[in-house]
Amino acid sequence: MTDLLISVILTGLAVTYVIEFLDLITTGLFGKTLLNQYLALPLSFGGMFALYDIDLQMVVSIPATTFVSLIVSKYLNKPVVINNGTRLPRL
Repeated sequence: MTDLLISVILTGLAVTYVIEFLDLITTGLFGKTLLNQYLALPLSFGGMFALYDIDLQMVVSIPATTFVSLIVSKYLNKPVVINNGTRLPRL
């Protein structure tokens, strides 16, 4: 069971990397949300299929991998507020 958890996390990170890489190559033509919508689940299936045979564990591991991928992508692409600090008074 621990091997499955590690595989889900590593495959989720790999799927996130592939989607970010595709967004970088297409220079934002499709957008990350569209790539996540259409590619996260098939890439998760491909990654888990490369590691395991098709069995009953795939029913749980593929959505879990997609969930990990989307959470990591959401964390990486969250907006950041930059505080410039206090301004100097004008004279």
